[in-house]
Amino acid sequence: MIVLSRLPLGAVPVSLCRADSLAQVNEPSYPPPVGARMVATLEADQNVYTNQAGTVWCPPCVTNSPPCMLPCYLLGKTTAVARFSFQVSNQYPVARIFEFPSTQQFGIELIDQVGDVVAAWSDSQVFTQGQTSFTLEPGQAVTFIGDIPLNDRNGQQLNGTYQARGFMTTSGPQPPLEATSQIAVAISE
Repeated sequence: MIVLSRLPLGAVPVSLCRADSLAQVNEPSYPPPVGARMVATLEADQNVYTNQAGTVWCPPCVTNSPPCMLPCYLLGKTTAVARFSFQVSNQYPVARIFEFPSTQQFGIELIDQVGDVVAAWSDSQVFTQGQTSFTLEPGQAVTFIGDIPLNDRNGQQLNGTYQARGFMTTSGPQPPLEATSQIAVAISE
């Protein structure tokens, strides 16, 4: 037989919750801590790219009698294009809202060995002003794709190793959500 003690009228029980149920009440906090459990990755479609320099090609003469009258050909330069995939995923158990000051929601930059931005995906884009936003539910991810021609802002073909940086262009006090990777570019004659 179980005996239950009776509480005096107006008495309030001090503890009806177990310690583990307190943790559930406190998790997750709302709003979630800024940047908590947000994961960003940046990947290029390949690690090494080749730009073709413009050259002149003349076929060899097949006669012994000069002058050789075969025409030469101008082979134009071909600039490689890197395709980047920037993915952001919400691994927090609460939906996250991202707000932007324009229609640009992400950016991708190529940075040289000195730390200068030599090319950016946004260089060839047009964005309108006006706030935009989207919500990322728990466990959900969003992927942004950006193609960057591998020449600098002056039109010269890139040659060397570059750090690629993908980032969200959110407004407000949030810390930057970004990821980096590295690519190499060579010029072939």
